Amino acid sequence: MNVLDSHRNPSPDLLEQTIYQHLLDCVRTENPDQVLERFQQLFIQYGTYPEYEMRVALDSLLRGGSATQRFLPFFNRCCFILINRWQINPLERSRVAQLVDLLKQVRGPSIIVGQPSPSGRLRFAVQEYVRSPLFGRLRQLAEFLNPQKDQDERQPLSTLLYRYPYLYSHCMTKQEDEADYLQMISTAKKTAQKKFEQDLSSYLTHSLLAQNSLAQNPLMQNSASSKVEIKNPTLLSSKEIAFTLKTYLTKVDSRETYRDLAQQFWTPAYQPKSYAAFKTSLHEYLMSSIPAKYGSCRFNDQLHGYLKNLYPESAAAPLSDFLVVRTCNQVLNFMVIESKQRPAHSVFMDLLNNLGSTLTVGLVLKVVLLCGKTKPYLDRRFSVLFQHYESQTRSSVRWLVGCLEKLNLAWCAHFGSQNLSYVNLL
Repeated sequence: MNVLDSHRNPSPDLLEQTIYQHLLDCVRTENPDQVLERFQQLFIQYGTYPEYEMRVALDSLLRGGSATQRFLPFFNRCCFILINRWQINPLERSRVAQLVDLLKQVRGPSIIVGQPSPSGRLRFAVQEYVRSPLFGRLRQLAEFLNPQKDQDERQPLSTLLYRYPYLYSHCMTKQEDEADYLQMISTAKKTAQKKFEQDLSSYLTHSLLAQNSLAQNPLMQNSASSKVEIKNPTLLSSKEIAFTLKTYLTKVDSRETYRDLAQQFWTPAYQPKSYAAFKTSLHEYLMSSIPAKYGSCRFNDQLHGYLKNLYPESAAAPLSDFLVVRTCNQVLNFMVIESKQRPAHSVFMDLLNNLGSTLTVGLVLKVVLLCGKTKPYLDRRFSVLFQHYESQTRSSVRWLVGCLEKLNLAWCAHFGSQNLSYVNLL
């Protein structure tokens, strides 16, 4: 007996759960083509669905004054029951784009007048979903799971999101998202990060071997170039990759590495005792990697003034972990971007114009190496920057693409699972 048969007036929750379970059973036992056809028959071609009780349940859900508003999260979950299954298999991810295309083609009344038919109510409800932010996020996910070719710079910046795992949780999730969706994005982040690290390591190893072969026998240049090459996993040139990684991993001006400088900051001989002393040391620490010509002109004074005005009431207080984290987060606000509500980033653009993207990203990397708890916060700053420009074409924001690529390298170099210490040989 069907679960609805035992309830004379089933609640909306029971009706929803019945349809959810039905879709789960279908997506587990049928191929994607069959599931898409079922979805179309149930939600778009009303009246053709073979399981009568599902049509009854859906019609019952759409009755009542608030039915349309309740329908939106319900229908969104129905879509994600399919998506959660398909996204696991790379060969089935294109089905998400097919689902989006299917919904975009739905035509229905813009308003409901009188007593519409069940099919009219359903088309109106689906149209409301297509107009809602929920569908906007569904389109974003389809774009994310089925990225466009990297070479097409006419595409919007948003189409490159899949390349930057550190942006996933900030650009694609919200607190109210269901656990299944959050888990899907978390898994995608780990998978993409691991793949990038492995691809980068393979590419660098291959480049080093090719470099050594040519050094030993220059006459092999033509034959070496004819061999199958490992694809560059970044949007940077091979020279940019080598220079960037050397900057972040090897000795700075023949002195210490970025990590050495951060560790030295906290040794007993250097560690500041008061909050005021910490701000002075932080200023010196950040300025040490900036060419004097630029630093002494503008940024030096800007950073000094900004730090001086941070929490002056705590100047004489003993240094605490709370003050360190809070201060470093504020410095990242200052150097990158503050918030969606206040998206000004003139300091960041000035740094880029004067230092270039490698040293600018290196500057914020130094903050994270000094205080590891700020890494998620910096990721969020770059997600705000990404979303600010996401509708712009890639060609118009090459400067931002370069920064995002180099931040990818920075995280891989210092927080990844691959040992890249051999980059100084490149």
